[in-house]
Amino acid sequence: MSDPIMDISGNKMLHLKQDLAFLRQRLAECSEESAKQSIRREIMEKETYYNILADRQRLIK
Repeated sequence: MSDPIMDISGNKMLHLKQDLAFLRQRLAECSEESAKQSIRREIMEKETYYNILADRQRLIK
């Protein structure tokens, strides 16, 4: 049987990866510096959250 916590974390991690890919695409297409800074900040926040979830999963295993 799979662990429900792992399933939830896995789903969140998948969504975060998708969000990060979308944000990186937006960043590459963006020309306005203030918008780029905002996107970079959002990428950093989502990467941090992703890493926290990944660490949690490693600890649970």
